[in-house]
Amino acid sequence: MEEALAAANELGYPVLLRPSYVIGGQNMVIAHNDEEVRRYMEIILSGKIENPVLVDQYLMGKELEVDVISDGTDVLIPGVMQHIERTGVHSGDSIAVYPPFSIGDKMLKTIIDCSEKLALSLKTRGLINIQYLIYQGELYVIEVNPRASRTVPYISKVTGVPMVDLATRVMVGQPLKALGYGTGLYHQPPYVAVKVPVFSFEKITDANAALSPEMKSTGEVLGLGANMQEALFKGLVSAGYKVEKSRHAGVLISVNRRDQPEIVNIARKLDEMGFRLYATDGTAREIGRLGTDVEVVGKLGRDNRVFQLLEAGKIDYVILTGSTEPEYIRDFIHLNHRCVQLGIPCLTSLDTAGALTDILASRYNQGNTELIDICHLRTERQKLPFAKMQTCGNDYIFLEDFNGQITCPEALCVTLCDRHYGIGADGIILMERSQKADAKMRMFNADGSEGSMAGNALRCMAKYLYDNHIVPREEMAIETDKGTKRVQVYTANGKVTSACVDMGYATLDTTALHLNIPKRYVVDYPVEIGGEPWNITCVDMGNPHCVVFCPRVDGVDVGRIGPQFEHASYFPDRINTEFIRVVNPSTIKMRVWERGSGETMACGTGACAAVVAAVAAGQCEQGRDITVRVRGGDLVVNYTDEAVTLTGDAKLVYTGTVEY
Repeated sequence: MEEALAAANELGYPVLLRPSYVIGGQNMVIAHNDEEVRRYMEIILSGKIENPVLVDQYLMGKELEVDVISDGTDVLIPGVMQHIERTGVHSGDSIAVYPPFSIGDKMLKTIIDCSEKLALSLKTRGLINIQYLIYQGELYVIEVNPRASRTVPYISKVTGVPMVDLATRVMVGQPLKALGYGTGLYHQPPYVAVKVPVFSFEKITDANAALSPEMKSTGEVLGLGANMQEALFKGLVSAGYKVEKSRHAGVLISVNRRDQPEIVNIARKLDEMGFRLYATDGTAREIGRLGTDVEVVGKLGRDNRVFQLLEAGKIDYVILTGSTEPEYIRDFIHLNHRCVQLGIPCLTSLDTAGALTDILASRYNQGNTELIDICHLRTERQKLPFAKMQTCGNDYIFLEDFNGQITCPEALCVTLCDRHYGIGADGIILMERSQKADAKMRMFNADGSEGSMAGNALRCMAKYLYDNHIVPREEMAIETDKGTKRVQVYTANGKVTSACVDMGYATLDTTALHLNIPKRYVVDYPVEIGGEPWNITCVDMGNPHCVVFCPRVDGVDVGRIGPQFEHASYFPDRINTEFIRVVNPSTIKMRVWERGSGETMACGTGACAAVVAAVAAGQCEQGRDITVRVRGGDLVVNYTDEAVTLTGDAKLVYTGTVEY
């Protein structure tokens, strides 16, 4: 006991305590003070464990794993994986990402050099697993094992390097250079791979589920994606995590004092996403200092309200980091068991909680992630030609798909439409072959959801088809999900400058929209959304629209109220919302919130819906050209009983090639 305390104080807290021989991190703990050392040693001594106890300095940094194949002369490194969780979580319980996501090129070179030197100095032939720690910019070696690791199957599958086969050949005398995979760091494929642990706490009800140096997972899954967010989303879902936000979502947070400064950023992100935050007293005070709303609850074992919130379905996620005190562990096991029964993720690592929060904030869902055939992985990123086009600021990325080579446009949307990290657009348009028209248009919103119609996109597509000599006529037909639409283009110097689209029949009959409103015709109908009263008129333009008359369009906080309209219970399929003011019988001013994309500079079907609603309100006349002024410019709409026409410009922004 006294030797352990003396060693811990000499090294400085925190320290890692473990028997000299362990499997799976058994009986390994991190101690932060003398009391925790005493408690650990009492357990070890009472259990009469004969192996000496080692006391190591604990450094909380980035952890990495490197798998190496060595023939004694040369070294092949198929890949490097970085853990999301910092050191202190067993590698079997951590989420590991290939390639590393936050390691600079200089440090990566250092890792490769060290791995080669370590492998050759050991004179091992075959597989070697090396675990590293990066702490304060320095690289530390945790351990070197001349064996296969749990990451070998994942790296082998993703890179296409048959690691076990190569290692076996090397062990019987074949040189690496003769095996066809080269030496040094292997070529990185066009994917991100994420290994996510799987736990079985629903069957092991009395186990302490808190992540620690002792391994507790019972399996692992692999998530593959074009980027880390997509791969991590797939991995978390496959591992059984609920990665979605409910309508009245809430998060329970209780962390120890050491973690309180770090939880603030996670809490802020959750609050911005609309989660209701509940926290124990000390945690709540820290979160509330930055103005984040949080409701205080009592400590786990002393307040039944925590369990009441769980049972009432008000908690979607639990974030807990606690102490090693027996009383706390008992309360935590009880809470975690109930969370498992209710399907509520209980996160005991801030790094895991941070990763999950980022995924919740992303646009990824099970409808917009690519289904990857792991048996036929690409070896290189594919190059995809595109054209970015806009009308009145409503911009789309146009992709030719006449040969059907694009397999997952939903995933492309999430990546390419991002205005900070991608090309930037309100959506993606696929141009496909058609059996009944000159071409077919498929429209996808920025979140990957597929829309039925887009009047502005139709005009831009007509320009693309004409200007690129695909359809060399000024009148053309384009197939959409809502029927074939006729487009008349107007040209100057051989290029289309504007176009008029026959949008087809508009109706105030909302039967096809499946609204949760007990009326067939929703005209000037009173509703409450976002805690405010509104009067709405709903229009079917091939996709659903909700028109709201406002005295001052610019005074509407569209960024705040738009999402509440989109996801209101009245509209189970979500809704496009137009906030309009009739300036005069021939002019309407409009702002629009489009489902799946947010506020856009313009919306063609929205402009048509605005005119239909204005006519229904007796403020505009049928059969007359009406100018709809949107944030990006002017659109002209003519509404009759037979059809609605939409006229406006169509412009090419630029063309290029993107890799995916």
